[in-house]
Amino acid sequence: MRNAARSALSEAPVCPACHLVCRLTNGREVYSHRPDLHDKPIWRCDGCDGYVGCHPGTTRPLGTPAGAELRRARMLLHDQMIDPLWMTAIEAGGYQPEDRAARAKIVRAARNRVYAFLAERLGLSREETHTAFFDLETCRRAWRALQGVTYPEIRAWAHRRRSSS
Repeated sequence: MRNAARSALSEAPVCPACHLVCRLTNGREVYSHRPDLHDKPIWRCDGCDGYVGCHPGTTRPLGTPAGAELRRARMLLHDQMIDPLWMTAIEAGGYQPEDRAARAKIVRAARNRVYAFLAERLGLSREETHTAFFDLETCRRAWRALQGVTYPEIRAWAHRRRSSS
């Protein structure tokens, strides 16, 4: 996993599934049904048809290329495990934000806590703890690490961690 994360930071990513150097293409090739994405740069692996988008305004990959199964695993992990934890932090944490700015600050802190918690559980650095770098096994490990965890538990973990520093 660590090598995959590092290769995703180089200019032309190496596909973690088949170890080929990806080629730069655009959204027209990958998302022919989405005209709004036609001009977006995308790295594509010709060996397994994995692909990864780029950071806005650059050709720097957002993560590592992923085929259909891995893309689905990454999306499920986000949609069903990671995002619900931080997106419901205000209600689950019993916060009473006085305005939109306070609400945004709480949600941002909650998101950071969730990822820091997951990083510790997976034994990864915070920089490596992004689903765009995960392979299938890391997605499975992350799922297990978050299963049954609530945001109040993550918040308590973050407070204990901060007080012991």
